[in-house]
Amino acid sequence: MKRKHPKLNLKDKLRPWLRALTNPHLLISLAIAWFITNGWAYCAVGIGWYLNIPTMLKIGSIWLGVLWMPGTPEKIVTFGVAIGVLRLLFPEDTRTLAMVRNKCRQLIARTKLEWQKFRARVSRKHDQPNQNKK
Repeated sequence: MKRKHPKLNLKDKLRPWLRALTNPHLLISLAIAWFITNGWAYCAVGIGWYLNIPTMLKIGSIWLGVLWMPGTPEKIVTFGVAIGVLRLLFPEDTRTLAMVRNKCRQLIARTKLEWQKFRARVSRKHDQPNQNKK
């Protein structure tokens, strides 16, 4: 059996993602979702600074500070909102929605499998008798 070249395999794996992410409907949904989660804060800072509105400047700055902290799940939330916007605005785009649904199912299945492996590994460590106590 002949193996494929690794770069071709990676290219084959990335092609459906690239096609789905460059879909105009998803790009519009991502832009709207980004403005819902982040963009308003940039606008608030700019308008608050330009018009000298301290409350608007402070609220926008605080939210931007939270967004720029390490570990914020902002990208996950933005993508979730984008999928919701996509379902609302473009319900006929079944191809992109089906691809997202399938990838989500695969991710959930892989996470469950990894969790089961982790639990089995931890339970094996607890079940083994401690050999240093002899």
